[in-house]
Amino acid sequence: MATKSRKFEQAEWFKIFSAKKMRIIAFVLACVIAGGFCLTLVLYANSHADSSSKSYLKSESYKLASNEMYEELCVTASAYLRYVDEDRNYTQPRHLFNDYLNYLDYNRYKYKKTEDGIQLIDSQFDYYVGITQNGETRYLSNIKDIENYDSETDKIKAFKSSHKNYILRRDNEVMSDRTSSGQIVDYYYNTAEYQDNVTEEFYADNLVPVGGSYYDNYGRYFYNYGNYDPIAFYNVDSRYNVIKGLDLKNGLKYSDRLEDEEIGDDYDTDDGNEYYDYDNGRYYYEDDYGNTWAKCENLYDLPDYKATDNDDSGITVFFAPKAEKLTAMEKEYTEALNDMYRAKLFVIVFGIIEFMLVCYLLLICAYNAEPESVERWKQGNFLKKVPTEVYLILMVLAITFAFVFGACWNYYVSITKNIFDNALANSVFRNILAVALFALAYFAGFGSLMEFVGKIKTRSIFKESLICRSCKFLWRKYKETSLYHYFHGLPLGIKLTWKFILIFVGIFVVMSSRLTMLILLAVEIVLCISMLRDFSQLSKLSKQIDSLGEEKPYEGKIRKTSPVYAESEKLNSVQDKVRESVEQQIQSERLKIELVTNVSHDLKTPLTSIISYIDLLKKMDLDDEASSYVKILDKKAQKLKGIVSDVFSIAKATSGVDVNLTKLDFVMLLNQCIADAEDKIADSGKIVKININADSAMVMGDGDKLYRVFQNIVDNALNYSMDGTRIFLDVYKKADRIVFAEKNISATPINFTEEEILERFVRGDKSRTDGGSGLGLSISKSFTEACGGIFNIEIDGDMFKAIVEMPIIQEDTAEKTDDKTE
Repeated sequence: MATKSRKFEQAEWFKIFSAKKMRIIAFVLACVIAGGFCLTLVLYANSHADSSSKSYLKSESYKLASNEMYEELCVTASAYLRYVDEDRNYTQPRHLFNDYLNYLDYNRYKYKKTEDGIQLIDSQFDYYVGITQNGETRYLSNIKDIENYDSETDKIKAFKSSHKNYILRRDNEVMSDRTSSGQIVDYYYNTAEYQDNVTEEFYADNLVPVGGSYYDNYGRYFYNYGNYDPIAFYNVDSRYNVIKGLDLKNGLKYSDRLEDEEIGDDYDTDDGNEYYDYDNGRYYYEDDYGNTWAKCENLYDLPDYKATDNDDSGITVFFAPKAEKLTAMEKEYTEALNDMYRAKLFVIVFGIIEFMLVCYLLLICAYNAEPESVERWKQGNFLKKVPTEVYLILMVLAITFAFVFGACWNYYVSITKNIFDNALANSVFRNILAVALFALAYFAGFGSLMEFVGKIKTRSIFKESLICRSCKFLWRKYKETSLYHYFHGLPLGIKLTWKFILIFVGIFVVMSSRLTMLILLAVEIVLCISMLRDFSQLSKLSKQIDSLGEEKPYEGKIRKTSPVYAESEKLNSVQDKVRESVEQQIQSERLKIELVTNVSHDLKTPLTSIISYIDLLKKMDLDDEASSYVKILDKKAQKLKGIVSDVFSIAKATSGVDVNLTKLDFVMLLNQCIADAEDKIADSGKIVKININADSAMVMGDGDKLYRVFQNIVDNALNYSMDGTRIFLDVYKKADRIVFAEKNISATPINFTEEEILERFVRGDKSRTDGGSGLGLSISKSFTEACGGIFNIEIDGDMFKAIVEMPIIQEDTAEKTDDKTE
């Protein structure tokens, strides 16, 4: 692969593109084009043209101006003209009039005060606004010769014939000669301060809604004429509201004012005006003036609250763009649109060229074009010594300058206008200077990026870092101290503890001191990196421990310089010893099983002979004393034969020999065992309660072994349960298992544990010298586990309980198991 790459690099065209002169030309060209790209991008971003439409009348700016004009006229009619007399004197309180003037000032609507009252001024629209009440009409208009028309109807007819693109509101209807845009807008507003009194309108987005207004008995007036939030005016003094506990702007009513001594020092708030006083165990509220109150309610929840809709049917609003103003705006909009298109085209062209140059320069930077050199990537001697942080700082400064310069473009334009009077010279000078400034920023930023990429290619980005150099120097000095040797010899736990202490102390110092913050922050970073390295080594040690628990060899490698290397070697030694111990234990168990099996087998031959001779003695004519001795010998021989047989069976079951797993019905087998034991149950005189809650349960097991388990449990219950008590045999399903549980009351006090009674040759009644061998429960446990089940003993006082659990198999699982068995 390397050979093919070198052949590729030996091509003539590659030599030309990788030449030093070509790189310089490409870099200079990239700086100039980048300056042009940034300039056109700023011009495009600062363009006021609306690219979604090609006509000013369809632009968003005209829609906004039209909506603002409509709102201004409707509010003027409802809040001003509604309340003036014949002499244009305002009849409502001055606070309401001041709110109206503040509304005009806040939205920068021009007006003037005349002898005839307020006169609205607008250079873009011709307007007429009036309101008719009790047969009288009061109006405002900037249209000439308005007085020549007698009635309002005649005025509207004349306006409509002389204006285009008008909007007319009359009798709570909106009309226009504009063509609907087809895009419908939803407008919601309250006709009173209740959620169930919401009015909904649908109108085209290039027209306006009707809207409405209302007032309440607390002196609040609300106007909804297309605005998103209702415009509110208030006809009362705020100081008067504070005394009464009224917050009209937020619609709240406070009552029962509290003094400072009535409020405790321990309180909590939900970041609103509601507080909880823990000292007095109650809530209190605070208004905007710092007064505290015991109660707070919404105004519209008060019993005396009343809201009334204004009658807006008499309002007439007409406005249309002035012809000469519309022509000028259309021309200005078209020029801005063309400028935007040109800027967009230049942005695309410059962007494509700049992208190609950037890719070329980043790929070829730091390439060693010397044919005799074996070093593929190489940086200049001077640039190589410049720390990496310098390039990062230059990139950040260049990007910051470009963004700030673009954001402050309007200020830049206003400054350059003062340099040249000639508009053309001003524009040319401004653009050339802007390209030069952007190119200079690009030179610093992209040049730093190229050197940064060159450090990555030469793998010196960290090595040439000033921080890395300082850390290496300090580390070399630290390794020469006795403190390093002392700390290096400490155990891992003590090392981690000291590092934690240093980190927390450093964090505290960084937070409390600003002068040494950067130095301490660097130390904190080094300590955290060291801690992360130690924790990574600890994770490897944890995996080695897991492999030790799973008895698997650990394939990972821990370095000799790692702080956990000694512990890893100890674990390897422990793992070897554990493996040897397990192997010895397995071998010991195998020898035990073989010993028991061999001994049991060796005992069978002489025992068979003894039993045969006893049978011969029983047939002989002996006296009574000798006959009784023969009977005792026979009884003891049979008992010894049973013990040998049981021990042999346990050995084979434990080793997995002589266990034939087949599909069988657990419930049917248990019923068969109980039926066979009916004679024993009747002879024992014990009462056996059988409760079988499962009709069938298929399990995989050895029928003979499970039968022996059931038989041992039943015999044990009949032999050792207290007379007069009941024996319970329960069968039920639990999740995916079938359970057989036997419980009874012991005839003798239970002075053993569950573990002791399951050991071999252990009997519950230790005082007995005859009867069982102490292997019954041990055999049951061994047989049950050999069949894949669970055998448990539970003791509660003198209550003895034996439990057998076997997993129930599904039909498809049983069929697969049978196939494997066959």
